[in-house]
Amino acid sequence: MKKTIYIILTIIITFIGCKNSSNNDNILNGQYVEKNKEGIVKTLGNFVNNERDGLFIYFDNKGKLQAQENYKKNQLHGEQITVHNTGKIKSLINYEDGVKSGVYSKYYKTGKLQESGAYLNDVKNGEIIWYYDNGKKNISYTYDNGILNGPTKIFSKEGDIIEEGNYKNGQKITN
Repeated sequence: MKKTIYIILTIIITFIGCKNSSNNDNILNGQYVEKNKEGIVKTLGNFVNNERDGLFIYFDNKGKLQAQENYKKNQLHGEQITVHNTGKIKSLINYEDGVKSGVYSKYYKTGKLQESGAYLNDVKNGEIIWYYDNGKKNISYTYDNGILNGPTKIFSKEGDIIEEGNYKNGQKITN
């Protein structure tokens, strides 16, 4: 009997805790849960006065993790993680008040690093490196506020430099 009561209470608490909260004006507040037609959770998150606030987690129609994002006042804030259908991380990108800011990395479906660099005010800034699927550098570019500016190197799959160049204000400079 105690076990039955415990199960019923657990179901009721879960149902109440997973219910989307809103007032008469349909303003979302509290935990948010969205499910597909089959009842599988697609989105978990939190709203404050109809704005996303805190952690949001997204799943595909089969319940596999697709992405995890943090929000502050309805804008991306913090690390966004996306996931390949293989279950391996696809990308890690940092946001500050809805703007890409700081280091980022993108990955092949195998989980190996594909690209790394940094954003400043939503544009690439500094050295951006693309990698072969064997982990060795493929191409190295330098960006200044979203514009190619500086040295460029192209590497062979073995890691040898096969071409070097330079850019100034987005234009390739001939040597």
